[in-house]
Amino acid sequence: MNKSLLLDAEEIKRTEHLVNEKHLKKANLTNEYELLRVKDKNLNIVLYKSGKLVHNGNNASIEFLNAILKKEEKYDYILGSDETGKGEWYGPLVVVATALKPDEILELRKLGVMDSKDIKKPKLLKLAKNMIKMDFLRYSVILPPKTYNERYNEFNKENKSLNDLMAWAHSKVIKNLLDRIKFKNAKIVIDQFDVKKMEHRLEKIDKTNLEIIQKTGGESETSVAAASIIAKYLFEQEVDKLDKKYGLKLRNSKPQDIDHDILPKVAKIHFKNVKKKYLK
Repeated sequence: MNKSLLLDAEEIKRTEHLVNEKHLKKANLTNEYELLRVKDKNLNIVLYKSGKLVHNGNNASIEFLNAILKKEEKYDYILGSDETGKGEWYGPLVVVATALKPDEILELRKLGVMDSKDIKKPKLLKLAKNMIKMDFLRYSVILPPKTYNERYNEFNKENKSLNDLMAWAHSKVIKNLLDRIKFKNAKIVIDQFDVKKMEHRLEKIDKTNLEIIQKTGGESETSVAAASIIAKYLFEQEVDKLDKKYGLKLRNSKPQDIDHDILPKVAKIHFKNVKKKYLK
């Protein structure tokens, strides 16, 4: 099965240089989006102008990747956090953080860890299972609908929003990992949703030799991408459990299809379409 990863500008140059240096056999490009295509013995790679590199995952490909991928030198750990379930009316809210060493980042990149929006569901679930078998630090907060609704109401009574709840969950997973690692220099990357609320939740942590970045498109960082993939996998698992427990097919249902007494156990009540059914 082909695997893919994203290269930065420096890695793209390394790729072109290595192909020329090793006199690897180039193949004709098949479309306007391709930058380079190599078919040389067991090595088959396609490099796109976007930086996406597709390879066949064999030993020759891994050896090639080892030569071109850039290893992080500045940080002992890069932490990343992301969430899923915020936009779905059913199922839990899942927030995950990972703490990756430089070597672990390289291994995950070679495995195909990248922005989860670019990975189809079957491949994402398989990738997540492989990642969970790996021994890198991660921590998750899973709020099933019943717990989510209770926690949301608590925050709402204090005039706090969903972003406050998310900031609390993100800070919880991040702080858990910070308590478990020792570092000379580390970086935290958070997929941005509310800068001020997140800063407030993290204001008491010791920031000595610690860089904190909140940015849109955070999944460009492997640590965030890994957190996102695992979060989506856990979300799907939890939805499967709810389906089995209540005899439902939530992914293909609407709130009005679900019994009133079951609804708060499988759905986020503050969503407009859920609230409309629940308050009848």
